[in-house]
Amino acid sequence: MGYIFDALNRGGQEPKDSSKQRPEQASDSQNAGLKFTGTNEPVSENLTIEPPQATQPQQAAKPTPSLATPAAPLVNISVPSQPKPAQRTVNREDYSDVDERLVSLTNPSSVIAEEYRSIRTGLLAKWENRRHLVHTITSATPQEGKTITSLNMGLIMAELHNRKTLVIEADLRLPQFKKLLNLPQSYGLVGVMRGEASFQDALLEVGPNGLHVLPAGTRVNNEAVQLLSSPQMSSMIKKLKREYDHVIIDTPPVVELADAGILGSQSDDVILIARMSRTPSTLIRQAIRTLESYHAPVAGVIATDHSRSFRQYYYYRYGYRYQYRYYAKAA
Repeated sequence: MGYIFDALNRGGQEPKDSSKQRPEQASDSQNAGLKFTGTNEPVSENLTIEPPQATQPQQAAKPTPSLATPAAPLVNISVPSQPKPAQRTVNREDYSDVDERLVSLTNPSSVIAEEYRSIRTGLLAKWENRRHLVHTITSATPQEGKTITSLNMGLIMAELHNRKTLVIEADLRLPQFKKLLNLPQSYGLVGVMRGEASFQDALLEVGPNGLHVLPAGTRVNNEAVQLLSSPQMSSMIKKLKREYDHVIIDTPPVVELADAGILGSQSDDVILIARMSRTPSTLIRQAIRTLESYHAPVAGVIATDHSRSFRQYYYYRYGYRYQYRYYAKAA
């Protein structure tokens, strides 16, 4: 579990919005931010996250992955003109079989859940309560906490009953939604992209507030970029943006994979997750440069996993071992 510290409205800041397993973490930092030092050292507790300088993004060529499979035929994806109830609802009174880090379900009255609500408030204020927004959440490397953050933010957004929220699992290489939420088998995003199921058939509804979730479905590797960069994926995002108030996309890590850049370029904002004392600042900078080369609007960074000493302090003060902090890009 954790404690999220809202820094969305801090002065001078304006938020914008392989076979190795990658278990998602949900722990976070104590400091006011991180400072990019240009070294290869992991992010230090004594540093502060600052956005990259307002320079022109490098005009690097977008990666063109070599695909081992032929191009998939175009599929006409039908999205309802208004979000309809999902075909399958995964509601339950007891969420003991859900990953405990999904505090928006398992402990909605906790400090961490309240601070997720503070981040939600800041995002709504930043966008002046606009609707029909796409938010991409990603990380530089694996095990940063992006999937836990995506689901918790989706669940917190769904508490606003006048706003319909959808979370899409676009990490097709190592999907986690099914395990984290204890979901039934679903065609998922892969099935929709392949034309094996309609969007409505693949959609699931979870939690007491009716969050719509589109899990990945079948795990794919070489086919992932092909599906995510397809015209039908782009068309579906545009349709979903019109029909939902908030669409949150959980993507694979940025470094070495093109997926996050492809989807980030179609989003209203991109939020990067980074672990304190683990992620080298050079990798964070590289991830931001890569995203900007796709013209993806990087809004800020959530730093996770503070040191043991700060853990002990916050455990004493709040009763939780971890805390979160949102770091926004300067105005």
